[in-house]
Amino acid sequence: MLHRQLIRKFGPLPPAIQQRLQTASQTQLETWSLSILDATTLKDVFEA
Repeated sequence: MLHRQLIRKFGPLPPAIQQRLQTASQTQLETWSLSILDATTLKDVFEA
């Protein structure tokens, strides 16, 4: 679900971001899922 949300908000994802999503823990995915709500860039999501 996060993958689809990121694409909808930011467009196609770079391979490095796709890899991070595939290897992330459930806790990290949940953190990023909350971060996307306030993020204006991909960097904002993944630095939270």
